[in-house]
Amino acid sequence: MTLKYFKNLAYEEIGAENDETILFLHTKLLDKWIWTRQKEGYDKYFKDFHCIFLDLPQHGESKSEGEFTIKKSSQEISEFIKNLISSKKTDSINIISIGLGTSIAIEILNENPQMISNLILSSPEISDFKEMKELSVTNRLAKTQSEHLNEKPDQFIVNAYLRYFGISKEYYSYMERILDRSIKEEKEIAYESLNYTLPKNFSKELLKKENILITYGSKEDLNCTKSAIKLKEIFTNGKLIEIRKGNHLWNIIDWELFNTITSNFIKCNRIEENPKIRILE
Repeated sequence: MTLKYFKNLAYEEIGAENDETILFLHTKLLDKWIWTRQKEGYDKYFKDFHCIFLDLPQHGESKSEGEFTIKKSSQEISEFIKNLISSKKTDSINIISIGLGTSIAIEILNENPQMISNLILSSPEISDFKEMKELSVTNRLAKTQSEHLNEKPDQFIVNAYLRYFGISKEYYSYMERILDRSIKEEKEIAYESLNYTLPKNFSKELLKKENILITYGSKEDLNCTKSAIKLKEIFTNGKLIEIRKGNHLWNIIDWELFNTITSNFIKCNRIEENPKIRILE
């Protein structure tokens, strides 16, 4: 696939000739490489869709001026979507998102609900309140990293990230890209991700939206579980499922299940019974 740009946003695409689009938004600190298994499964699961794998601002090969913020990122990606909709002469697109990508997708949905058809929010990370930046836990983590982790060899740090995300050493070279980011940039991204709070101005029509699927893994941290349940309480007509023994990047680890669930939901809003999932009402 050829790398393309819309202003500062880098992306790859498959099936550009198709009318209906799926935009994939990745989690924090990583980039569009996490969708490798979805690209490989395109012909079986996503054929007839135009699939776009985007690097979030200040991730991967996307560039952005100033500090990273979820608000600014959602505005940049909204502009990308508007341009896409205009060029394809369509009304809306579908979004599949994980982690930080879900926070950005929620912001886009709130500001431009007409642009999103089906929305899949996997492993959301939502905070009850926003910390003061100077007192944030991310400041303490960054200080610890600068004092201790930076004395460790790169291999130690990359392996620590592989364990954190629960994926194998097969992805070592991809995960190694994290080392290219400065501690300051990493702190900004982590702060935004850990301190994302939901918009307070959801419209009544938006709260009734039906074609929203929320997922979380049973092996994720408690915040993802709480966040997923909170979203279901807000979007009461949405669907919520738990992935048994699933973690943050279950799209890589159990990619066939991920591809089946997401493609079926987008095609016909259907979730088939499966021993690996628990459907919650």
